[in-house]
Formats: sequence, C-alpha cells, structure tokens
Amino acid sequence: MLPPSVERKMSKLASALRSRTSIVKSIYLYGSVALDDYIDGTSDIDFVAIVRENLTEVDIKAISEAHAETEQECPEVDIMGMYLLTHDLGQSYRSDRPCVTFYNKEVHTNGFGADWNPITWWILKHRGIRIDGAEQLMDYEVDTQSLVNYVIENMNNYWLGWIERLEQFIASKGSFSTRQLDEAVDWCALGMLRQLYTLSEHGIKSKVQSGQYGFTVIPEKWHGIIQEAIWIKQLHPERVYTDNDKRLGDLAALLRYIHEEANRICSSLS
Repeated sequence: MLPPSVERKMSKLASALRSRTSIVKSIYLYGSVALDDYIDGTSDIDFVAIVRENLTEVDIKAISEAHAETEQECPEVDIMGMYLLTHDLGQSYRSDRPCVTFYNKEVHTNGFGADWNPITWWILKHRGIRIDGAEQLMDYEVDTQSLVNYVIENMNNYWLGWIERLEQFIASKGSFSTRQLDEAVDWCALGMLRQLYTLSEHGIKSKVQSGQYGFTVIPEKWHGIIQEAIWIKQLHPERVYTDNDKRLGDLAALLRYIHEEANRICSSLS
C-alpha cells in the first residue's frame, strides 16, 4: 500500500494526464517509495512514465498542463520524473536525445534533472511499483559492473568534491548554522553510505537503510554522526552532538573514510 500522500499526488497526476492525452502507457514509481522507506516531509516521489512514441509539442503541452493542475491541487509533496520510450529503459544516457522531465516543479525538454543511470534502472526493474496503465516488461539487465562503475565515478567526482570542500571549510575555521549542518549530515553521510553498500553488496538500499547498514561496517567512533543523519532524515528532534564544530569534523572524517573504503573495495574487484 502506498503512503497516503503518494497515493493522492500520483493518482491526481495519472488522472490529469489521462484527461488530456493517451500518450502515456504506464507510470512506475522507483526511489524511496519503491524501497519501502518513504518519509513524509523529507522524501520525494520519483517516477518514470513510459510513453507510446516520441513526444510532440502537443504531447508536451498536455503533460505540462497535467503537472500544473497536479501541483495546484497537491503542492505539498515534490515529485520528479522522466517520460521515456520502452526502449530507453536500461540504456546509457544520450545527450543528443534528451528526454522530457519534470523537475523542480517544471517540465523540461532538455533532460534537466533526469535520473537516467544504473541505480534507477536497477530499482525500476527489481522494485518498481506500477501505479497506472499497463504492466511493462522490464526487458533489460543491469550488470554488477555497470553499477560499480557508476558508483565509483560518482564517489571520485561528486562526493570527493564535497569532502574537499568540507575539509577546506574546516581548515579556514568556518562554521555552518545548525540547519545547514543538519542538511549536510543527512545528505552526505547517508548518500555516501548508500553508495558504499552498492559497491560492497551489489544491491541498492534507501538512505535510512544504508545508515543502518553503516552501523555494521563503519568503525564505532562514527556511529554518532550516522545516528544523527538517520534522525535528521526521519525528522526526529534528537541529536547526539552538542558541539557543531565536533559534528562537522566527524562528518568530514567519516566521509573521507567511506571514500577510501569505497576505492579499496573497487580495487579488490579489479
């Protein structure tokens, strides 16, 4: 059973689309909803709409109107998604043929915000939830090497950039507000633990599930920062730390450890 807020918003979107166009064959959910870890107030709704043929300007106008109506009636939950052909599923992204997306409450025709990657394909194939239209055969494979390659590249670019910026910030004796630091702890600790799980176990967990996994593989000295990340994600008010400088230092150290461990695991797979 879907969370009520997800059911309401996606039912509205499906209805708004059906009333304007027949281009959409089916709509599937992936992300935290599909991983049984949706949290009202912090989780987005991620969807893939499978379309019958290449979208025309008329189709895109209908999709835009459907989203506008949905946002007007159900503004409280953020959704993001892609409109794809069946043969797009499981494929590598092609910048010369961008898909239509809904991201940051707007329809984009240039692929902006597209979650087009092996993580999405894996969740869609193994855990995807059909919420409207005909059942779609997920006739593609996501091999382990594709997952590993995607994750380690992300680790060594996006997440390494985060680590270096945090370390430079600490060296310059900068300080975050408590709210800013909460956001960094949630985003970084759980995001990197999620990728560590994929590298080590060749599967995919939600952010909170990945935090719980972290308790089993990360040295105990960083369990406090992991616990805080989980509490922040779950909107719990409890905190382990009373000193933000200590919390920031432990966050940066944890992320550096995860990055090194991820590369060690990747090297052992070569």
